[in-house]
Amino acid sequence: MFGWLKKFMGGGGKYAPPPYLQGPLSDAELRRALERTSAPLVFSKPANIDPFATMFGTVRLAQQGEAWPSHGGTPMWPLCQINLTQAPLIPERLGDLSLITLFIAPDHATAPTRIIDTRNPDPAATWALRSYPTLGGLTIPKAPTHGSALSPRFGEWEGLRSDYANYDVAGQVIDTEKNDPGAYDWSATIQKTKLGGWPATVQSEPWWDYTKSRDNWDFVMQIENEPAAGWSGWGEGAAFIARSRQRPHLWAIDVQFT
Repeated sequence: MFGWLKKFMGGGGKYAPPPYLQGPLSDAELRRALERTSAPLVFSKPANIDPFATMFGTVRLAQQGEAWPSHGGTPMWPLCQINLTQAPLIPERLGDLSLITLFIAPDHATAPTRIIDTRNPDPAATWALRSYPTLGGLTIPKAPTHGSALSPRFGEWEGLRSDYANYDVAGQVIDTEKNDPGAYDWSATIQKTKLGGWPATVQSEPWWDYTKSRDNWDFVMQIENEPAAGWSGWGEGAAFIARSRQRPHLWAIDVQFT
């Protein structure tokens, strides 16, 4: 099934029927159709003491009294926190938020939980996401002993970069039987932790539209392996995160690897 028949729109754009372009396209037409803006991150330097910084391998902000997430009675690892107020790009589906924090169970890959409900967290879920509409009132949480081997790293924004759909997702906007989205030097999907853009899939379209529901999912963020922080939990791949348009307290993750 062509991706354009589905309800998925990525990069935080407003939902509308995809502008499906017929027939062979010129280089310029194809480039315009496949292009979205993204904001990549680099995590190379050790994290500093600023708790409001964007970081990988640690979470340093939470609401007063907020419990640390756990899986099977074991505290999760703090994966990252993204300060959206400092980002050069905020996907529209994240426009109501100022901060996102992510946690992961060490055994997430063996039995992944795909969809989580931030209003009613499932204690059996293998990952957790917390979102905050404002930075006001947030405090530094007291982290339990969680055994994380990650080395906290400071996040630096690369600015805005053009991102292009690969074959897995290009069918949302073009006829992939008459156009090859990978035939040009410029047509690369950014393989970095990033906000917006397109998911750099390596197996298929993201799975979240395969099961019929009343949710339209918007891809908002990609989390890559970050070797400097000691994270290689996705194998040779990445994690793609989406948010429900109808029920914004629902979030989905799709981990793909080769």
